Amino acid sequence: MAITYFSDTSNLQASLATFVVTLIGAKIVLHLIQKDNAPPGPQGLPLLGYLPFFGEFPYKTFKKLRRQYGDIFSVQMGSFPAVVLNGRELIKEALVNRGDDFSGRPNFYSSQVCGPEALLLQYSDITVLHRKLATNYLQKFTEARHNPIEEMVNDEVRIASSEFADTNGKPFYPRDIIFQCVGSVIFQICYGRDVNIREENPSFVEFTKSSSDFTQFVASGNPVEVMPYLRYVMPWKVTKFKQIMKRLVSIRINQVKEIMKSYRPGHMRHLADGLISAYQEEKNKPDSVFTEQRVFKTLDEITGAGFESIATTLTWTVLMLAAHPEIQEKAHQEIERVIGKRQPKLMDKFELNYCQALVNEVMRFTNIVPLSFPHAATKDTELAGYTIRKGTVVIPNLHSISHDPELWGDPDTFRPDRYLDSNSLLDKSSVDKFSVFSIGRRKCLGETLARKELFLFTVGMLQHCKFTKPDHIKEYTFASCKLGHSNPRHLEQRVRRS
Repeated sequence: MAITYFSDTSNLQASLATFVVTLIGAKIVLHLIQKDNAPPGPQGLPLLGYLPFFGEFPYKTFKKLRRQYGDIFSVQMGSFPAVVLNGRELIKEALVNRGDDFSGRPNFYSSQVCGPEALLLQYSDITVLHRKLATNYLQKFTEARHNPIEEMVNDEVRIASSEFADTNGKPFYPRDIIFQCVGSVIFQICYGRDVNIREENPSFVEFTKSSSDFTQFVASGNPVEVMPYLRYVMPWKVTKFKQIMKRLVSIRINQVKEIMKSYRPGHMRHLADGLISAYQEEKNKPDSVFTEQRVFKTLDEITGAGFESIATTLTWTVLMLAAHPEIQEKAHQEIERVIGKRQPKLMDKFELNYCQALVNEVMRFTNIVPLSFPHAATKDTELAGYTIRKGTVVIPNLHSISHDPELWGDPDTFRPDRYLDSNSLLDKSSVDKFSVFSIGRRKCLGETLARKELFLFTVGMLQHCKFTKPDHIKEYTFASCKLGHSNPRHLEQRVRRS
């Protein structure tokens, strides 16, 4: 038995040694291949790359690496070679001026689960068509003479203000109330008005829960994304993701199928009607690429763009107001002076300059997506004098713009006045310095909708409420989460009727 034991051990040691040597050899070969004028960068570990060194806040790690390697550097993300782009000019060069070269999406594991119809995949004529149709119909719906967005948001502000008031000045977490209100607006934009949407529409309840689950799952980090072989080691990660996606897809399909039963050509009740109309017009054309499935996927992108990012930004807004009472009072005084007690309208933004500045400063300071959703090189190309191979993951570091001292002077100070000119009017050149919605062909499809909602919600809440920190909190600590939206979930506050 002893001989057998040692023999097995020797075989095991030999196998492990062979495995380690193979890994090291593969690492060396990979390094030599990628060293072909690739951007410089730190060395990582076999199989894992530089992922173990990203830390809790990757954008902070990238800030340090930028000091060492410059505005562009390479990192290995598991199985994927990646380059990180820093600074406004370099990111603009890649995503705007060189959009053809960097408009792809990485073939991460989640894209394989979502299927080939996913809009997050490669940029193509199909993608262009869908973005164009979605933008056109979204614009038609939100800019109608009788603007439904104003009515929807004002209704939700009343609900939120009432629920805030029900806390009776006690500390509470505002996130859930805000998420319900924002979710209600985007759900109605896509699928239609429903007076009792919260109580009587189970699809809406499931939509808000599943959307929140999806964002939390992505934000927490999923190593299977960049190391697909881990699906055999961490099967629960894959199972959970598939379950969330299945729930979201089911909601969307059921909603559209119900809508199709009452669809009338030429009568647009909501965004789904508009997209169904486009599908009906396109489907019989010989070269048509517009399918029923793609109607569903377009709605997916709109709901994703219009829900989580808006809700998270608004949650940060009320927390920033509580943290800066002097800024809150200044915005409230402007609202009192310009519109008084009447409901806010989108046209009011031209006179509510400080409120617009406040919205932009919240987006800049909190920067809910410090790292833009990754792009991918669509072909072998060059950037900043370096060779970028086809398929390379490209990560625009938006935090390097939103908190660039050369652009803002004091980027770590929350100061809405930076967006105003000498006449206290909104300075468009300052607004254009940074967009949390990214830039270029892949910028957020829902940017226009998001800006409208953020303005109306912010003004409405400031009309009705005054936000303060709980007595036991001396100062809020603001930090972005690991990989996705910054997370204001655990910050308490108090509110009273203003």
